[in-house]
Amino acid sequence: MKVGLIDSGWGGLSVLATIWELCGSTDFYYLADLKNSPYGSKSKEEVLAFSIQALKHLEKVGCDAFLFACNTATSSAVEHLRSEFSYPIFGMEPAVKPAVLENPKETIAVLATEFTLREDKFQNLIKQLPGENSFLPIPCEGLATRIDSGDLEASWQFLESHLNKFSSSFQVMVLGCTHYVFLKDRLKKERPDLKIYDGNLGTARNLIQSLSLPAIGKNRLQIYVTGKAYQFPSQVLQYWERFQPSPLVFIQ
Repeated sequence: MKVGLIDSGWGGLSVLATIWELCGSTDFYYLADLKNSPYGSKSKEEVLAFSIQALKHLEKVGCDAFLFACNTATSSAVEHLRSEFSYPIFGMEPAVKPAVLENPKETIAVLATEFTLREDKFQNLIKQLPGENSFLPIPCEGLATRIDSGDLEASWQFLESHLNKFSSSFQVMVLGCTHYVFLKDRLKKERPDLKIYDGNLGTARNLIQSLSLPAIGKNRLQIYVTGKAYQFPSQVLQYWERFQPSPLVFIQ
């Protein structure tokens, strides 16, 4: 089985790391669309166009299924792509449901791009949930770009400045962008009282079960990057030994 993962940058590697631990004997093809990032500041039409372009590239290398490991692309493109292509196409969903079920009546902060927070997909998700929770949307525009650059300390300072405005108003947090998961350990360290949720594990389990991916065997990885070559950020290098990917391919 060949599975393609698509993200605006390196955030989807946090999802791939979870999938990688739970399955085997699968060929993964990862496309980091850094040429067009960040998606969060683009229009719905632009993100849809980028998503189609990325899918068609991975289609050429023989992928049998696709995961948009990006909340913004999921919100803008996945439903449309499912109607246009016959492949299994998966997306991300903020882990709001488990946060609600485990924390009834609590205020739940949702960190995401402005695009994700304003889209109907997210608003409908909240409306369908049980309980009496209140939700605090915290748009973090610019954070994904900082994380892609590899400066996690600057990324943390940027995020902390946002959180300080609301620090006393919530104890439950949902990370609604795969990039933000790279700061999860720092969040746990600095704010140990927070309950933190992300959608990576749920997405990984759903994809593996739906595609009947084997549990054992050696996985393989090929990474494509749009734009020019550059030095890899730390969050890429931390997975390098685990993934052992083939040499990167840069595409325009």
